[in-house]
Amino acid sequence: MPHMSFSSTLAAIDGWLAEYAPLTLRDLPPPATAAELAAVRAQLGVDLLKDVEELLRWHNGAGRARPPFCLAPGFAFLGTADMVAMSRRRIAEDADRPMWRSWNRQWLPVASGRRGSCLAVDHAESDTHGNVVISSTDDGRDGPRTWPDLGALLSRSYQAMRYGNPFMKSRRTVLHGRLDWEEA
Repeated sequence: MPHMSFSSTLAAIDGWLAEYAPLTLRDLPPPATAAELAAVRAQLGVDLLKDVEELLRWHNGAGRARPPFCLAPGFAFLGTADMVAMSRRRIAEDADRPMWRSWNRQWLPVASGRRGSCLAVDHAESDTHGNVVISSTDDGRDGPRTWPDLGALLSRSYQAMRYGNPFMKSRRTVLHGRLDWEEA
């Protein structure tokens, strides 16, 4: 499959949802406001990566519908308020464990998974800048732990939606107009 731009991937996801899972699309919130984006920037202490800002200008999270829209199987898309709250919680948890730090202040959680795991986009000025990492307190996880950027992750999720192929040990299903992921 040819590489699609990030905005093309978001448009393709909207198109697929409109055709096959219209209730999931209907339940996605409107774009984040300038004030909501500013709150995320303030929490991070740096500018948002272009793709992260574009993602939030597409929809501000998954909303409250069940099952939630997932950026990757099992990882519900967080809105700006939940991103800030989770980031603050992770920073506070690390402060309570000075010998074992699992969180970088310039990681932005963009999706929430099971048992406290999340997908976080690295905003730090380092060789991992822009990577998407699975952050978890469960060290026994297997499977992919990073993607080179948010575009690579969403492109892979879109392909799994469109073609029904497995991704992260899950396969998409649509029931009554709602997208969900089940174990493959």
